[in-house]
This record gives sequence, C-alpha cells and structure tokens, in this order.
Amino acid sequence: MKKHRRLIMSLIPVVFLMVASSGQEVQNQIEKAKIFRDTYPLIAESDLYCSFFILEEFPNIKIIAAERASEKTMFSDGDAFYVDKGKDDGLQENQVWTILDIGDKIKSTDLRLTLGPLAFKRGRARIVRTEAGRSLAKVERSCGRVMIGNFLAPFVEQEGLLGKDLGFNVLAKEGAQTGRLVYLQNELNQIGTGNWAIIDMGKAQGIQIGQQLTIFKSFNKDMPLEAIGNSVVIDLGTQSATIKILSCRDTARLGYPAQVK
Repeated sequence: MKKHRRLIMSLIPVVFLMVASSGQEVQNQIEKAKIFRDTYPLIAESDLYCSFFILEEFPNIKIIAAERASEKTMFSDGDAFYVDKGKDDGLQENQVWTILDIGDKIKSTDLRLTLGPLAFKRGRARIVRTEAGRSLAKVERSCGRVMIGNFLAPFVEQEGLLGKDLGFNVLAKEGAQTGRLVYLQNELNQIGTGNWAIIDMGKAQGIQIGQQLTIFKSFNKDMPLEAIGNSVVIDLGTQSATIKILSCRDTARLGYPAQVK
C-alpha cells in the first residue's frame, strides 16, 4: 500500500507538468490565432499582376494577329497570337511576358507634370514558337480583355505581402510626404475598399512598395484634413505609385490627398 502511495505521489508532478504543458500549448495556439486574425494579404496576386501603373518605358513588342487570321481579335486563357518580333530580335521559346493595354496619359493634380500613360496589366503570355520577324505566344493567364494592339513587356516575378491594416485613426502631419489621387480604377468618380488608384508621388519622394498611406478629405477649406481611409502601395514609379485601399469610412475621390504615416 505504501509503495502504491509513493508511486502515486511521484507521478503527481509529472501529471501536473503534462497538464501545464498542454495548457500552455493551447494558449500558444490561441495567441497564434489572434495574430493570424489581424494579419492578412495586404498585397495579393491580383494586385501584382492585374492592376495598372504609370508606364515609363514604352514596350516595343506588339500583338498583331491571332494564330489563325480568320479567328478572334480578343483572347483568353489558352488562346494563341502573333507578335511583331521574332528570333532575330532576341525572343526565345518559353519566355514569359506581361500583357499590357496602354491607355491615356495622366497628369498631376496641378496639371504641371505629365506622369505618363496608364498601363493596364491584362495577364501573362508565353512564347511558344519563334520565327524570323514574328513569334507565336499563348495566353497563360488573363486578367481582362487581351486584344490585338496590346503590348508585351518583360514579366517580373513579385511577392505578395502579409501584414496588418494600420487603419486611419491619425491626424495629418505638417511636412509629411503627400500626394494626390490622380486616377481611380475603371475611371470611377469614387472608390472604396479593395479598389486601386494612382497617386502623384513615387520613388523620387521616397515612397516604397508595401508602405501604407492615409487618405484624407477636406470637408471645408477652413477645416483641417480629416482621415477617411488607409491604403497600401502595390506598384511604384519614379513620380507615381499604384495604391490599394485597405479600409475606409467614406469613398475616395480624385484629388484627395494621400499621406505617408
């Protein structure tokens, strides 16, 4: 009987440690769940490969025809088309390119600076055959209409970004880098959470991809700026950047200021 009592007493610390360890593991999992709840993809694949930006170097490879001349002029995944450059121009089989639809030129809000033409990312294409003076490419993934007249630019692999929305419970800062919204997705009059926009500041102003910017609104010229939303930089040029609105309590419009936190 004494042996059994001693055995039981010796096992109590072990059981206690096992219970404590199990409890700690549960607590760790709860803490991880809390962190995960607040962390999500700030920059997703669609932001990287299906958005738009200000073009600074005009591409010189153009879609000129469908694989069969009598077929469609608009392409989707799996469709093939010809471009106006071939093996003599350095194109090689299996090269991957970004499909671009070039739009109108965008100016800064004060109209003193032309930022450049808009470039809409329409998807990716792979070169499947090269000839003298032309090559055949196939659409691997489309993000919108791919058409004759679109261009190909070198495809650059990019990484998404996990993080937290820092919100917009902030005040405007004197002297902070501030740009303005100069283009809104789909040429809308106003945009909200999840939409893209172009602002008129970029690398030259020290802006970086992944940086979060507060969007402000002036309700009255005699009143201070009021924060209405938060955004993240998803693409970057010298004098411009593409942003995605992460959260907002009011819609954003052309000319609204976006400020570095």
